[in-house]
Amino acid sequence: MDSRKNRLTFLFVLMLMILPFHAAEASEFPFTVYPVPEKGTILKWEKVNRLLPTGKKFKVIDLETGFYFSVQRRAGNKHADVQPLTYKDTAVLKHLYNGKWSWRRRAILIPVKGKMLAASMHGMPHGAGALQNGFPGHFCIHFAGSTTHKTRNADPSHKLMILKAGGKLEDYAHHANPHQIVQMYLLSLKENDPDLMKPVLPEKGAESKKLLKTGKGVTAIHYDIRGKESKKHRTFKTVIPVKTVIYRENKGVEKTMIRITVARLTPWSAWKINKVDWGR
Repeated sequence: MDSRKNRLTFLFVLMLMILPFHAAEASEFPFTVYPVPEKGTILKWEKVNRLLPTGKKFKVIDLETGFYFSVQRRAGNKHADVQPLTYKDTAVLKHLYNGKWSWRRRAILIPVKGKMLAASMHGMPHGAGALQNGFPGHFCIHFAGSTTHKTRNADPSHKLMILKAGGKLEDYAHHANPHQIVQMYLLSLKENDPDLMKPVLPEKGAESKKLLKTGKGVTAIHYDIRGKESKKHRTFKTVIPVKTVIYRENKGVEKTMIRITVARLTPWSAWKINKVDWGR
């Protein structure tokens, strides 16, 4: 009896020692999870601009994890330049990028007036920032029809992430031409997001599994898709060359010409990538 009592006492003391440690550890990562729906509503920037005017505070929900944080729109006329509200919000944002600021795009949802708006963000502080939040600048949130400051064109990565947040990636891929199919593959590598690649691969097969792994270790990629883009293709198979500069973790820079074979079964079928040849 005394032996059992001693064991229980030991376990109780051990729990008291462990619990404060874990409580302190958890407080360093203030995760707040939001129940994420299957998809958001894709709304044009002109309407979003009125719903989320400069100065508006709102929540940003990461589509993949459900983690959310609060921001304030500070500027931007073709997309929203925003800042995290507090140090806690900055901590959540940074955690989504594995503790490092990053230009990688992520699909997000924004709750406003009973709707979940589909959007895309990156995680790199730049430019001016005024809030006391530990975030040295602001970051950008894009919606359908948004453009960048410099080019005044839609950012292709943001475009795909918005489609992902709105549940429209499959539909986009089904109607895409071969150049757009190839771009989805390349942007999947760039953003380290297999979800952008899956709609353009055959549903089953060893080649699909192999292609999904090609993005492993890629930290950045620059590409130039060669050949003329055409909306109408009378063929069932085409090979598209792409000049690439790829940066891989612990491997440095790799300059290569890759040739991507895109095919379809019928004139009404969706184009799919069935082979990627990496040059040397």
